[in-house]
Amino acid sequence: MIPALFSALLLSALDPCAAVAPADTRDPAGALVYQEVGDSERAAGSRDAAVAAYREALRRDPAGRAARTALDALCHDGPPAPAAFQQGLGLMQAGDVRGAIPRLQQARAAGPDPSAALLEGICHYELGEDAAARPLLREAESAPEHRDLARYYLGLVALREGASDEAARLFDAASENPALAHLASDLARVAHRDGKLVLSVLGESGWDSNVVLAPGGFGPSSAEDGTWGVSATGLYRPLGAAGTYLRGSGFLHQQFSLGSYDLGGLDGAAGWQLGGPGRGALAEYDFGHRTFGGSSFLDAHRLLASGWLTAAGATWSATWFGRVESYAGPWDPFSGFLQRGEARATFALGRQTLAGLAYGVSRDATRQAVLDFTEHGPSALLRLGVARRLRLGVDLGLAFRRYGAYDPALSARRGDAYLDAAAFTEYDLTSHLVARVALAGRKAFSNVAAFDYAKLAPTVGLAWIGGW
Repeated sequence: MIPALFSALLLSALDPCAAVAPADTRDPAGALVYQEVGDSERAAGSRDAAVAAYREALRRDPAGRAARTALDALCHDGPPAPAAFQQGLGLMQAGDVRGAIPRLQQARAAGPDPSAALLEGICHYELGEDAAARPLLREAESAPEHRDLARYYLGLVALREGASDEAARLFDAASENPALAHLASDLARVAHRDGKLVLSVLGESGWDSNVVLAPGGFGPSSAEDGTWGVSATGLYRPLGAAGTYLRGSGFLHQQFSLGSYDLGGLDGAAGWQLGGPGRGALAEYDFGHRTFGGSSFLDAHRLLASGWLTAAGATWSATWFGRVESYAGPWDPFSGFLQRGEARATFALGRQTLAGLAYGVSRDATRQAVLDFTEHGPSALLRLGVARRLRLGVDLGLAFRRYGAYDPALSARRGDAYLDAAAFTEYDLTSHLVARVALAGRKAFSNVAAFDYAKLAPTVGLAWIGGW
C-alpha cells in the first residue's frame, strides 16, 4: 500500500487548494512557461495536469497572480467526478495495488500522464515487478512535480537489485525535497553500505568482568581482564538480494593478560535466497573453524533454513539450524549434533521504532549423556532511531537449560537458567563509518554452585562498511 507520506506528496501536487512551498530562488521566466502549460492543459480538460503546472509556476514565482487565480478557481470548482486516475489512487490507498493497475493504465491510455505513471510504477514496485516499474517511474521523473518521489522509488528499485551506487545517487537527489529528506538520506547511507559485494570491518576494545566464568560476582576473584578484537566479513551476491550468495568472515578476540582464553575463528558460507523483504526463504551451508588459547578448538558444519512473511503489521519468521560439531583434544566429549529452532515476530512501533519477540528451543546431543542438554526460552529486542544518525538497541533473553542425565561427578542432574541483557548505541560518522558503544551482561543460575556466575562486558568500537 502506498505510504501515507508519499500519498500526501502526490496529492499535494494535484490539489489546487493545498499550500505551495516556494523554491529557494525565484524563477519568473520558468514560472511563465508553466503558466502557459497550465492554461493549455486546462483548456484541454486535463485538470490534474493543469493543477500540477500551475502549482509549479507558483512555486517558482510566489507573486504570480495568474497561477494563483487559476488555482483558486479550480479549488472553488471542487474535485472532479471520480475517474480512472482517482479510482486507481483509491484502490492503492485501500491496499489493492494489483487492482489499481488497470485503472491507472486506463488513465494513461488517453495520452502521457506522469501522475498515473508514477502511481502505476509504485504499484509494480510494491508487487516486486521491478522491470515494469522502472520505465513508468522514469516517465514520472520527467515531470518536475513528481521528480523527487519518482527518484525515491527508482532508488528503492536499484537498492533491491543490488545496484547500490545508482541507488545512493537517486536517494541523494531525492533528499533535496524537505518532505523526503529524512527517509532518503537514511536510505542513501544504507545504499552506500549495500550492493552485490559488501565488506565490513569492526575493531573494538573493552573489559570483561569474568573471563573464566567463575562463580560469584564481579571483580578480581572472577578473573577480570581487558579485551580487544577485530572482525571482518565479506558478502558476495552476484544476482542481488535474491539468488545465490557467498560469505566469508573471520575474527580475533584477545585478552590483555589471560592469553589462554584468546578466541579466533574463520567461517565460509554459501547460500541461496528466494524472495525479498515482504516474504522469502533462504538455505545456507556454513563451515566454521575455531581456536582457543592459540590451539585448534572446534570444527563445525552447519545447515540453516529460514523463512519469513510480512502480514497483519508484523514480519513473522521461523529459523532452524543443525550443526555437526567436532571438538579437539580434551573437549572431544562435547562433540555431537546441536540444533535450534526459533519463531519470531517483528513489528514497527512508529516510524523510528522496531520491536521483536521470539521463542527458541535448542537440543545438543553429545558423546556423553551428562553433557546433553535441552534449552528453551523467550527473547525480545527493541531498536530505536533517536536522531538521523543515532540509533539505540536493547536485547533481552531468558533461557532454561536441563541436562540429559545425572552426573556422578557433580552429584546432580544439572539445570541452569540464563538471564542475558545487552544494550548498544551506534552513530553514523560518515556514510561508511560507524561508532559503537555496547554493554552486555549475563547472570547464570544453576543447581550446581560451580556454574552460578555473573558477567559484564562493556565495549567501544569503530566499524567500516562499504558496498558495491
